[in-house]
Amino acid sequence: MSRVFIRYASQRDAERLVSDGVVSGATPTGEPWETRVQKWLSEQQAGRRLILVAEDSSGLLGTVQLVFSFPTGYADPEAANGIDVAMVEALRTRSDAPHGVATQLITDVQNIARKRNVRTLTFLVAMGDNRGIAQAKSWGFEEFRIMPDQGRMLAFFRKSIE
Repeated sequence: MSRVFIRYASQRDAERLVSDGVVSGATPTGEPWETRVQKWLSEQQAGRRLILVAEDSSGLLGTVQLVFSFPTGYADPEAANGIDVAMVEALRTRSDAPHGVATQLITDVQNIARKRNVRTLTFLVAMGDNRGIAQAKSWGFEEFRIMPDQGRMLAFFRKSIE
């Protein structure tokens, strides 16, 4: 097994996230993944979001994002307020990623959040995703809100990282 490196995402990763199989399937908005990833990268350049990728000699293995503030019209200060509450978002790993890549991405994003004076991390999981809910709980997140969204139910989790 080769060594896994975690780093900040760059523009060249937009196409690779798709071609390496980290992001796949239908997007929530129906737009192509490369377009969605480009939007994420532009939000990273604007300082509203941070994107990490995990990589080894086989390519990109996973990604996670830390959202400091949402775009205009999507404000939710309980989930991300631009000051001391930030949301972990878009945690994805390739189907053949080595065990532990997701946990290492979460660990690294928490460490970065602490350095940026974030006190509370939030995490969003679809209510039907039992594996995702169990994983969030194993990382120390606790459920604090459930809400409907486009015909499905979403569970919000949070964790103090002070």
